[in-house]
Amino acid sequence: MATESHLTPKALRYFMQLAQTLNYTQTAQNLGISQPALTQQIKKLEKQIHAPLFYSVGKKLYLSEAGNVLLASANQIDDIINTTADQIQQFSNPQRGHIALGILSSVETTVFEQFVAAYLQRHRDVTVELRLLSRRELWEGLENNVIDLAVMYLPDENIRNWQLYNAQKIVTDELRFIYPADQKIGKAIAIKDVPVNRWVGYPPGFYIASRMQEVFRDALTDTPDIVATMVVPEQIALLAARIGLYSALPESFLIAHPDKRLASASFAPKVALDLSFVYRREKIAIPRVRTFADEWEAFLQTESYADRLLDGPV
Repeated sequence: MATESHLTPKALRYFMQLAQTLNYTQTAQNLGISQPALTQQIKKLEKQIHAPLFYSVGKKLYLSEAGNVLLASANQIDDIINTTADQIQQFSNPQRGHIALGILSSVETTVFEQFVAAYLQRHRDVTVELRLLSRRELWEGLENNVIDLAVMYLPDENIRNWQLYNAQKIVTDELRFIYPADQKIGKAIAIKDVPVNRWVGYPPGFYIASRMQEVFRDALTDTPDIVATMVVPEQIALLAARIGLYSALPESFLIAHPDKRLASASFAPKVALDLSFVYRREKIAIPRVRTFADEWEAFLQTESYADRLLDGPV
């Protein structure tokens, strides 16, 4: 049939995700589908173009020559579609419109809530959507042009294709070890000395869960025994405080939500997190997005991010 020769947007999206990670298991998890379903889509795509898109050397996956050609073309198509949509929006008044802000669920939102409240007071004809999302949902939102600005932690080793994106650092955060306040641990603790029994943490695949795996792996020590998983830091801290569990949370959250039942220590070496805005390169040219970004900078110039954390919720 004639339609079988057409490359579908879904198939191209699956291909682009796999080209980014070069890992079938990870890509299937990111897309929220089974690995056999992903494999079937890639095989169907290879059948349509009559060429292999990937090849394996040992356990490693690589893009074939045809795969590199298709990836370049797919990026161009994606860029054209999103640029066209944004060019149309650029004609609108920067004082009107909609801002979609996606924030990683493990990020402390106090300062962003303060800013949105101040921004909306000055821009009565602008609507703001603030959503807490997983890492996968953030990148899907950016790729599908439904998020204007994403707030996330970097570095992120799972992101390999930065050609379409820019990142702007907001502040350097720190991932800290939290423990019951009646224990005497001190200001810092070596990774090898961190207790690994009875932790509460994030589900597998969440950013901080992945960073903690890297930290313990690099220190050649056992990873923590996770007895419970939660998706937002408030839940994690509350459970840790209630029943005396260990965990790791960003310093920004601990500043904004002090709890006398918990104490914290730096990991040695420190685990730095760059809290950043991430957006498609062409997005910043849109007047409403440019205005939003400029006013955010001015907002932090009047009072620092750290000081605003101490101010608490709006």
